[in-house]
Amino acid sequence: MSIYITLTPESAPELVTATVTQVAELLSGGGIAVLAAEHGYIYACNAFDIEAVNEIHTLRGDPNFTAMQVMVGGTEVLTGLARDFDTEMKSLADSFWPGLLTIALMPQNALVWDLGDHGELSEFVVRIPDREFLRAVAKATGPIAVASAAIAGQGASSQIDFVPAHESSIAIYVDEGELPAGPASTLIRRAILGKPGGLEIARLGAISQAEIAAIVPTIAVAVN
Repeated sequence: MSIYITLTPESAPELVTATVTQVAELLSGGGIAVLAAEHGYIYACNAFDIEAVNEIHTLRGDPNFTAMQVMVGGTEVLTGLARDFDTEMKSLADSFWPGLLTIALMPQNALVWDLGDHGELSEFVVRIPDREFLRAVAKATGPIAVASAAIAGQGASSQIDFVPAHESSIAIYVDEGELPAGPASTLIRRAILGKPGGLEIARLGAISQAEIAAIVPTIAVAVN
């Protein structure tokens, strides 16, 4: 049976800390959590737990070879995950994390995970969330794989009551109330994988082209 916990801005720090620990333990044990991101509820699991990742894809009805996003609690873990977290990428991360900047990086060759793409994609997307509780979970757990808690192709659920999942599939729900609407994250990737530089904006979102260009003047905008 799922665990339900409600957190509010007035929640005691001891409750928040205990809930972070409980979520981290459940994710480490193979569970799936429903947590609040900036503008919608998400499914979250240990990024290295292939069974939990696959279960989330099943809950969402994702097409085959759909990769989940990764969230981390700090940039220090990226050297172990990615082989191209270079000076430009780090400058962007330092400027806009935690927040709605997503970057695409090449995984370390020795990394063993499957985010839903059967390990075939040569890049993964990652960010540090601005939502304090979610960030604390990622810091306590290590990298987490996340996806919008909604049927594939539908908008994110702003209220936890509208999350489409069988209770038996979810280890814990953490309700932080109704979440505000807002833009998607801005996505940065390399035009040519494995080649230094050549960064481009693959998706404009919460962070503008001008804000990105102030950090990386050579940034381009991908032509779709």
